[in-house]
Amino acid sequence: MLTQFFGNYLLEKNIITSDQLLQALDRKHNTSQSLDALALSSGYMSKDEIEDVHNMQCVRDDEFVRLALHMGYLTISQASELEEAQHFGYLLLGRAIIELGFCTQEEMSKIIADYEFDYQLSFSNCLNFDSEKIQEMIKHYYQFPDSDDFNPIEEYSTLLIRNLIRFVGDDFRLSGRLTKLPALPNMKEVIQKVSGVLPGSTAIIGYKDFLELFANRYACESLGNEDEYVYAALQDFLNLHNGLYSVNLSTNHDVEIALEPTEVQPADIDNMSYQYILPVEFTFGTIYFCFSLD
Repeated sequence: MLTQFFGNYLLEKNIITSDQLLQALDRKHNTSQSLDALALSSGYMSKDEIEDVHNMQCVRDDEFVRLALHMGYLTISQASELEEAQHFGYLLLGRAIIELGFCTQEEMSKIIADYEFDYQLSFSNCLNFDSEKIQEMIKHYYQFPDSDDFNPIEEYSTLLIRNLIRFVGDDFRLSGRLTKLPALPNMKEVIQKVSGVLPGSTAIIGYKDFLELFANRYACESLGNEDEYVYAALQDFLNLHNGLYSVNLSTNHDVEIALEPTEVQPADIDNMSYQYILPVEFTFGTIYFCFSLD
């Protein structure tokens, strides 16, 4: 997640352009291994053990390495090695930017030092995936109210970014919150309403071709242009994310919600009134994640 904030930091400081950032994210995505691939190639875990951890992630909001350690598939030293590779991913993004010729090694070294100083990042809180630090950075970026009170939208957004990295990929940049979706042709909407203590609506909205690529990533296979399979994968991701959100609310805040069946429909932009619209710009296109409380 620190990689995404580093990308936005580079944009804020006018170090690179948005197009250059997407090129660098794409290069990093295509040249670096995921944690499960690293665990497999290092001989630390088998394919069956990795699948067990992935299945556990579908019902428990936790990181791959920590679950694998808890389930006895990794030793403490192996887990530490993989954690380090993951949480210093922004260094890999910096390397990709240098390799593409957008910045020199000397310039990038200073930028990284400034980034770590400005956000008070340390080896310890990166290595241990300091959840409070991540929460603080998300609150700052999306300008959520500075309060100790439980904020359901803030928690939803934090979990969403984690789940995108876990289940889809980390080659994206965050964009500022929107109040209205752009009126583009052929936009589709995957919806799931929430009832209980916090009734509301959630949705994934995007251009049909971008949603197809998102679904392929999530399903880990090419679904072609078969709408039935594409929309089933999108509905599954939304239901998975909302299910983990529901578990977190119950466990951490004693708040119970229920999820209604997912639906797919053409996006009626003119008649939408979502309170929070979070654009996520992947290297293949922008997907909009929406949340409203009734």
